[in-house]
Amino acid sequence: MRPRLVLALLVGLALVVVALAARGASPVPYDAIGSVPDTAPVFTKTPADVAEDAENGSVVGGSLVVVAVVLVAMVVIALAGLVLSLGLPRWRRRREAAVGVVADAVDGADGRAPELLVQGAREALEGLSERVGGPPRDAVVGAWLRLEEAAAGSGAARLPHQTPTEFTGALLARYRVDEQATGALRKVYQRARFGTADVTEDDARTAREALEHIVRDLDGSRA
Repeated sequence: MRPRLVLALLVGLALVVVALAARGASPVPYDAIGSVPDTAPVFTKTPADVAEDAENGSVVGGSLVVVAVVLVAMVVIALAGLVLSLGLPRWRRRREAAVGVVADAVDGADGRAPELLVQGAREALEGLSERVGGPPRDAVVGAWLRLEEAAAGSGAARLPHQTPTEFTGALLARYRVDEQATGALRKVYQRARFGTADVTEDDARTAREALEHIVRDLDGSRA
């Protein structure tokens, strides 16, 4: 069972116990159980005595509720700590295993960049370099998406928290691709896809130069 589900069940159980404890601690005083002999003296309580008994009963009932709440809270905290202590190592092992899959699938024995990644970077560069006409915005977006496609097909596993853009940048960094070149290309791509300003020929040139640097670094990793 997942740690979060167990913790939710424990909290629900604690609330039920607290409700039962509060219900059982009645502030109204009660008479002793059993019949009273006919010969026993009968005592009549004054209104002041009844008020005092009710007050004392309320204090005792309230104290019992506080004690019950404290005890239940301590049990819940202890059980939550136990659940987390059992769940965190498992989560860490899963994360380490996922990272290991990335390293094994990508690096191999020699740590060279996958051929599919290198080929995708070359095709992205060719698309920008051989572009004839058309909006620069479309060319820049197409180049980065081709790079993302190559990264996705390279054999490396993308971690759950990574977006395609983050995964592509992390994969390029693994092979010591210049971070400034990757950052420059990503910046122009994000402006072209999500920005409102015009994307100029200078922007396309910046993207092409960054891709040239990326291709050189990837080729160098396979030398």
